[in-house]
Amino acid sequence: MKFNEKALRVKYMRLLEKFVKSCETILKLEDFNYLLFEKKITKIYQQIQKLDDLHLDSTYLNTLKSFTDFTIRILENEKMTTEEKRILLLKEVNQTRKQKNSTSYKKEKHKKQLYDD
Repeated sequence: MKFNEKALRVKYMRLLEKFVKSCETILKLEDFNYLLFEKKITKIYQQIQKLDDLHLDSTYLNTLKSFTDFTIRILENEKMTTEEKRILLLKEVNQTRKQKNSTSYKKEKHKKQLYDD
C-alpha cells in the first residue's frame, strides 16, 4: 500500500510540473495560439483532477498547485481578453520559476571573515 501511495504522489508532482512547463512553453511562443493553449492545459488539468489531491509538504509544490488553480480560474474568466490572460499568466509562471530557483543552492564564492587575526 505504501508503494502505491508513493507512486501516486510522484505522478501527481510530475503532472503539476508538466502543467507549469507546458504553460510556460506555450505562453512564450511568438505565434501564441490561445485555443491550442486552452486545449493543452485543459487536457493536463483533467489528468490532475483524476488523481486525489495529495498533501504537499514543499513550498514549491504548493506554489505549483496554486498556479494550476490560478490558471484554470483565469481561463474561465470571460471578462479578460486573451492578451490580458497571457500577460497575467506569463507573470505568474515567471514567479513560479523564481520560487523554484530561489530554493536551489547557491555557492558563496567570497565569504567575508567576521574577525581579524
